[in-house]
Amino acid sequence: MIEEKLKLKIKKNNNMSFSEYMEMVLFDKEYGFYQKNQIFGADGHFTTSPLISKYFSHCIAKNFIHALKDEKLDNIVEIGAGDASLAVNLLNYLKGKKHLPKKYYFLDKSHHLVKKQQEVINNLTLNESIDFKWINKYEDLPNDAFIITNELFDCIPTDLIRHNSGSYQKAYIDESIKIVWKDFDFYSDKSSASLSLPKNLPNNYVFEFSKEQNYIVDKINRVIHKAIFLIFDYGYSANELYINDRMNGTIACIKDHLSDFNPLSDMGEKDISAFVNFTYLKNLFEKENWDARAFMNQANYLLSFDILSDLDINNIDEIESIKKLIMPNQMGEIFKVLILEKNINNMFNYNFIKNDIIKL
Repeated sequence: MIEEKLKLKIKKNNNMSFSEYMEMVLFDKEYGFYQKNQIFGADGHFTTSPLISKYFSHCIAKNFIHALKDEKLDNIVEIGAGDASLAVNLLNYLKGKKHLPKKYYFLDKSHHLVKKQQEVINNLTLNESIDFKWINKYEDLPNDAFIITNELFDCIPTDLIRHNSGSYQKAYIDESIKIVWKDFDFYSDKSSASLSLPKNLPNNYVFEFSKEQNYIVDKINRVIHKAIFLIFDYGYSANELYINDRMNGTIACIKDHLSDFNPLSDMGEKDISAFVNFTYLKNLFEKENWDARAFMNQANYLLSFDILSDLDINNIDEIESIKKLIMPNQMGEIFKVLILEKNINNMFNYNFIKNDIIKL
């Protein structure tokens, strides 16, 4: 049982940070949530945009084709590819447009999901046209790529920090699987400034600080020389994230399509995630000499790439699925898209409906 394994590790190390706890309950090879048989879709725990409509992936495919007008990128990389739904619909669209990449890389930590991805991709019968590669280390990424992540950064392990009268405390898990707070020199980590916290946080304000996100950006940057990077996730700019209504942080859990806010229950049986601070990501990448080119809600991205143009207006199911992706009271507003590039010359001659990069 994962609880026993956790308690043994806590006893051995005297404590366990919340980020270490999150890493274990989500990704442990024996008991982690992402090693479960069914995670995505109606029969799983939650549904992602690529599963809602194939037109989500088609818009990304159009983005890839547009990028190829000015830049030569032979590789597509998908980090955290889930059940490969995004890849399947994207590649089918690119095949029809005769714009298939030479190589498609999947980078995933879950052995269970990798197996699922390989089964799905083999059924595509594109192995003669594309060299598919599965990797589990950022060091094995190609030198240049069109990179896609969808709902990756929200589940990257994060620490919980509490502000109190100008000082800070960090959350740890004790042997009874409860949170205890210990004094923490928050500003000793240089990446803490990249969060862009407001100057006057209220007392007892809790927020997330993911050093793992910083490590991931660094690992990607060390390998990638030339790239366009699309990040789809739910979250906000720092100015919109750190408001008084979020005094208790943004950690949320989901199991069987039902949400709760207790990450210490049902360990290994539910997803744990936190709102993404897109200002933090932008700052981390810019420190590595990437350029943040565009930031917008998901609706504006999908509409910019004409998600409605191929829609069958007589198909009620298709209409309803696209409404879920673009309506502000569903996924259209809370999900955002951050577009970054490295050593790309003319990518953003593209006219987005609205580019909110100034918010970051």
